[in-house]
Amino acid sequence: MTLAAHKAAATRDGWLPKLIVSDLDGTLVSHYHGMSDGHRDMMEYLVHKGIPVVPATGRGPRLLDLTRAEVGGGDGYLIMAQGAVVFEGHTLLHVDSMPYDDALTITDKVRGALGEIRIGAEDARDFGGPLRLQHGFQWPYSLDEAAYVDPADVVIGDVLKIFVESGVQDIDDLLQTVRTVIPPDTASVTHSGIGFVEISPVGVTKATGLAFVAERLGIDAADVLCFGDMPNDIPMFEWAGRSVAMANAHPDVLAVADDVTGTCEELGFSTYIKELFNW
Repeated sequence: MTLAAHKAAATRDGWLPKLIVSDLDGTLVSHYHGMSDGHRDMMEYLVHKGIPVVPATGRGPRLLDLTRAEVGGGDGYLIMAQGAVVFEGHTLLHVDSMPYDDALTITDKVRGALGEIRIGAEDARDFGGPLRLQHGFQWPYSLDEAAYVDPADVVIGDVLKIFVESGVQDIDDLLQTVRTVIPPDTASVTHSGIGFVEISPVGVTKATGLAFVAERLGIDAADVLCFGDMPNDIPMFEWAGRSVAMANAHPDVLAVADDVTGTCEELGFSTYIKELFNW
């Protein structure tokens, strides 16, 4: 089925999804209040209807237990690390990692082109280990997750992701700059709206993680509904039959979305599904 055909199929009267995939932070999980009871009720309703709800997040696998506790669905699928990692329950099904030599080459290129930046990396070999962040990196979450190291010690093996932070450029400008240095045939470059650019293995996005899950479930792209709010959600917006952006989503996300719902704080995810299913 072509891209246009699978999008067209999801616009027909009476269309209902067989699989729902949602970004977490800023979409299903509020930055301020966590996951609402309204969303929990909606997810229970969907389970009762036999429709899987699969979170797709940029969070790394070191946050597996925290994420399961936050959103529930402990036995279901979970896409993490921008699509590089897929779990079913706590069973690891799939990993895409960036080889050590490639990661070193990429960090050298980015440092050479951008100058005053700070680099971080998420190890692909030890999911329980801390992130390795260059001294001065402004990590926005718990510092218990991180080990601060010298620049030469950030990448010490295969990685899931590389993080790039600038104290000069805003996040959208930084994204475009890094993409000029690291083309798509070298690595996937995106951001989640939290202050740094993320570089994933070549070809790896939330869409590849979603495609892996959909294939295991025997569900076509035309039967998938997805929700999101940031540029890292765009690949799955393009892949899924129907994509829905939060009202306060990044402009690039709003530009490619098939539909728009309320913000996370307005329970846009649940509101949209209630209307779709006439619940």
